[in-house]
Amino acid sequence: MAVLYDTPAQVQAQAAGEAAKFANGPNGSNDMLAHRMPDAVKGFGYAKPGGVEPLDSVRDEDVIFERSFNAVTKLRKATHDGIYDSQSVYKGLNSGFASQFPAFLAQGTPGFGGQGLQKLVSELNSAFSQVDALKNFTLTSPLASGFVPFDLVAPSRLIYPVYTPLRNKLPRVQGQGTSRRVKVMTGISGSQTGGQGVIDISIPELVSGSSITGTWPLNLPGAGAQTAVDLNVPYQFFGLTESLSWLSQFAGQGFEDLSALANLVLLQEFMLAEEYAMIAATPAALATPGTPTVAVRTAGSNETAMTGATSHFSVKVTAVNYYGETIASAQSTDTTVTTSQVADVTIPTVAGALQYNIYVSNAAAAPTNSQYFLQVGSTTQNGVLSTGSQTAASAGGLRFTIQGAVATTGANPPTVDTGTGKNTRMAGIIPTLDGQASTAGVYPANWDGGYINQKLGTHLSITAVNNALQGMFDGTGSISPGAFRADPDELIGEGGDIMRMSNDIVQSGNATNFRMFVQQDQSSGITTGAAVSEFQNPITRKLIKILVHPFLSQGNALLMSYSLPYTWTNVANVWEMTLVQDYISIAWPVIDATFRYSLFMYGSLVANAPYYCARLGGIQISDTTPYS
Repeated sequence: MAVLYDTPAQVQAQAAGEAAKFANGPNGSNDMLAHRMPDAVKGFGYAKPGGVEPLDSVRDEDVIFERSFNAVTKLRKATHDGIYDSQSVYKGLNSGFASQFPAFLAQGTPGFGGQGLQKLVSELNSAFSQVDALKNFTLTSPLASGFVPFDLVAPSRLIYPVYTPLRNKLPRVQGQGTSRRVKVMTGISGSQTGGQGVIDISIPELVSGSSITGTWPLNLPGAGAQTAVDLNVPYQFFGLTESLSWLSQFAGQGFEDLSALANLVLLQEFMLAEEYAMIAATPAALATPGTPTVAVRTAGSNETAMTGATSHFSVKVTAVNYYGETIASAQSTDTTVTTSQVADVTIPTVAGALQYNIYVSNAAAAPTNSQYFLQVGSTTQNGVLSTGSQTAASAGGLRFTIQGAVATTGANPPTVDTGTGKNTRMAGIIPTLDGQASTAGVYPANWDGGYINQKLGTHLSITAVNNALQGMFDGTGSISPGAFRADPDELIGEGGDIMRMSNDIVQSGNATNFRMFVQQDQSSGITTGAAVSEFQNPITRKLIKILVHPFLSQGNALLMSYSLPYTWTNVANVWEMTLVQDYISIAWPVIDATFRYSLFMYGSLVANAPYYCARLGGIQISDTTPYS
């Protein structure tokens, strides 16, 4: 029977593999030596005089362990001494070694210098500290990118924001058919809503003894009056698709399931799109703004006088929402600006608009669109206009100060509406509260907010909010037929606007009381800074929550009610997403080397009682000059 033995090359390869395995383990060389040394000392039996067989793994286990431990210890010590105590190694060499290999230790031997082996060890130690100089393989040689692994973290990181507070908050109810139809009683006698006032129920004593031939049906009390409207909110179809190639899916194996990632991204995109639609979508285009006015004045000490547009100065404005921009307004009156002046622009409001763009011209009267070259936005909080600011964000307030150097090239206003409205969109909260959705035919006339002030003209202040709360309670500030005794649940605003209102409260000191919560474990050290999370309605004493909406444009705030403040209304929700079909995901049949996925939804946002909400617009960053 033939016995097959591994070749030396196979044994070497196996040993090298095992050495690499243990060397890369948690204990490195310690594990490698402990693993290999028992096999190395088993041959001790042959080395003894008269020895005839190696040590047995079972029978001689204790002897093997002891000799392995000693061998590892001595090997590590010898290696350490060879590097760090080469003189003792040199002295410890067998005297016969010097007589047999005199050239190796001879003084002046080439390569070893006058110190022989000791000098060699020392030079090697020094050379090892210059690894790159002694090695053919470095981080950049022979391959510029190096023979190194890529430290690629799997799966991919998704660091973009997905905030959908309104979508998460508003109830989603079942619908059917093609529209939501509702019969709404907006007012009855005595409600002071729906055009109904106070009714007098005092009457004289009923007449008795009348016959059938007399007055009939006798003198019954008078009747009350009621007001009602029909709601017919059309449902809209929503859809979005993502796709990926087969090759991208196959190549991504081992890193990430791209098909799953595409579906996750699709869902997040759809949710974000729904959030924006809830805020500002409208089926009808926004109206073109009215003609802006310009007032020039001497620059203040904190302002920079205008340059570059002094002989002729005029502006046009456009209204914008998330989806597009209107055509430009008529041109303001051509004005001459002296070298020491700035210009304050006042913008007319547009229902449903989020912000406004201002375009400046230095041409003569009645210029063409091509001569409008600068889109002005809130480049800084003090409204400073600088060269190249045509890419700045739009202005949320209704007053803006133009100062400094005016650019000579830049954007022109659009000649057609770029998509502010689309007949397949539903009506969002802001267009509904502004009354723009009524104009678009989604709701009946005057189906809007209980308090509307698009021309606030100041920062979001305590006074502004209190005025809105009083208007909602008293039914003033709106032509809504049902606005009366509203008691909102939440104030929603843009981060900077809410911050400025918080500053109002903190700076007011004793003039405004506020409640502070300090936990017991925080009593030894209170963190400075203040942020307002609740606002107490001074009329109803109700605590109003404050929400910073990360995607709400500066200049806008909403006082929202989510339920009615009294019972027997048959209205479960002031706002609700009524859906014939909520999110439905479709993986399309494969017709080519592509995977396709779509999300669909059919329904609409329905405002059952918008009168119990308020809309504030034209909120300034700065109330004082320079305006922004």
